[in-house]
Amino acid sequence: MAAPAPASARRYERIDIELRCRLFIPDGPEGRKSSGRLRFEAFVTSRNLGLGGVFVESAFQLKQDVEVTLELHLPNGPLAILSRVAHVVGSGGSHTPGMGIEFLDVDNHGRETLLRYFTPPAYREFHRAIRSEFPDLAETFGLEDVSILINLWEESRVKAGPPAAPIEGRKPGRGR
Repeated sequence: MAAPAPASARRYERIDIELRCRLFIPDGPEGRKSSGRLRFEAFVTSRNLGLGGVFVESAFQLKQDVEVTLELHLPNGPLAILSRVAHVVGSGGSHTPGMGIEFLDVDNHGRETLLRYFTPPAYREFHRAIRSEFPDLAETFGLEDVSILINLWEESRVKAGPPAAPIEGRKPGRGR
């Protein structure tokens, strides 16, 4: 059983948060419509959440790469996301036993919900600073707005990759 991925290896920041989560696998052949019954269902609690996945504490472990639907129980209602078990952490070690679940297919509604809900402490501090500096924005520019803007910015940086190295002999910010 693997230890959790180090924070430096993750694409997205994580926040420590306990959310009720439902894991399930619909009954039915892969790629075909489900009969409405479940082949597997369990309730677990998240330990941390990022835009790319969640770690859930669990006394059981599913096999790595198993596809599951993860239903996050958020304050505005449940959000179901097709996911896969990215790694498992067994009991008996120094880490909390459970599973790292990677989000595979997040629709536009789910993506917006995650972008608005995912709010690390630094975003809250930034929101307080904006409200202090610009009191007229306090009513119209909420914490969810700050979260979605910063998360979209961070997401674009992840997609773009590391910045290109400067070309030797050229000074930054100057043309040919």
